[in-house]
Amino acid sequence: MANTKAQKAVNTFNYVRGVSSQSFQDTVPTATEENIMSISNILLNDAYQPMLNEFINNLINRIALTIVRNKSFNNPLSMFKKGSLPLGTDIQDIYTNPATAEEYELSNSAMAKLLTINDPDTHVAYYRRNRRDIYTKTIAREDLQGAFVSWEKFGDFISSITTSLYSGNYIDEFKYTKELITGAYNNNKVIVEKVDKVVDEATAKAFVKKCRSLYSKMKFPSKKYNAYTKFSGAKGEITTWTNEDRIVLVVKADVMTEVDVEVLAQAFNMDSAKLMGRIVEVDDFGNDNIEALICDEAFLQIYDNIFRFDEFYNARTMSWNEYLHAWGTYAICPFANAVVLATADSVPATALNINGGDSVNVSLSTEATGKVLELTLTPANSTSLVRYEISDPETVTIEQTENLKVKVTPLKQGSAILTAITDNGIKATATINVTE
Repeated sequence: MANTKAQKAVNTFNYVRGVSSQSFQDTVPTATEENIMSISNILLNDAYQPMLNEFINNLINRIALTIVRNKSFNNPLSMFKKGSLPLGTDIQDIYTNPATAEEYELSNSAMAKLLTINDPDTHVAYYRRNRRDIYTKTIAREDLQGAFVSWEKFGDFISSITTSLYSGNYIDEFKYTKELITGAYNNNKVIVEKVDKVVDEATAKAFVKKCRSLYSKMKFPSKKYNAYTKFSGAKGEITTWTNEDRIVLVVKADVMTEVDVEVLAQAFNMDSAKLMGRIVEVDDFGNDNIEALICDEAFLQIYDNIFRFDEFYNARTMSWNEYLHAWGTYAICPFANAVVLATADSVPATALNINGGDSVNVSLSTEATGKVLELTLTPANSTSLVRYEISDPETVTIEQTENLKVKVTPLKQGSAILTAITDNGIKATATINVTE
């Protein structure tokens, strides 16, 4: 078949047919270049509704899932994924410090230590599932009718389903991973070293020099480059090191436009092709102070818990709702080397106010076009980021215009609670009362 796109669509259909029931295979013929209309007449015939349902189910669960999974690996930060853990909600991470040498001694007291128990210096961290997202795509019967006009249209139909679901999941995975880095910086849970903002050749050279220094030092046993002592429950200090093939540089694209890749490769003592496999560019970190993160790839702990499709057929509208469930765990490891290169030290928030208070009332009429509420962080130079939630989005909608500004727009009479939350857990609320 000359048309590659059509050939792929035929192969896709035949794969779905191959994983369908024997009854389906007995009724629906193998797809060829010429018989799409015959297949269409069978599947879109009301007498064969169960066949159509089975086809949609297998198409989504077998084909779309495969395409989504393959495409999700194009996420530039997907290298930090540690795999799938479908059972439970908690992950236990155990680290044991290297043993400490003792001086040799030949004495009665030394002999008495023969049966002494020497417990290993073991430390434990737990990561809890914190992502439970669902993405929905509706497939209408008329969409199917249009898809079965030609194999090319059928291929476009499949792409439209998978691209829509994949895009939502891809964007959120990327966002959540970046937020781990930003949250670690904002909450003082990572080592920070200051650099000048990279804007020209001079600052780019200084940035490369800093990266080279950290790359060299992280390979040696040290207590300087892990943030274990910054976590609650820490007991003492731990010694960590990172093999050079596990060191990753996550960096803003703006920075990389100023950095000579060949110079950076020389700094890392590797060829540019190999280096680019250890560099991940991002658009930004959500905090302008952060220029880059250099870390052990174990620093970001990301696991899939549930990744599956479900569907529901609505006979009233003759449509199928397809649901992609994406549950996961996103955490940072206190036992891994990581240094954020930033233009300022992180300053976590200690207090948050909305319009001057931590629990205020705001009155709006249904005719109002909206009102911008301003927040204040303490201390004033806090680097913490703020997100917003509304208890009743049918009464009031919210739009974050800046980190410390949110616009509330009334929809109908009633009241709703606006909650502002910093990334280190500080909260403030406002009651939005909407009158006629």
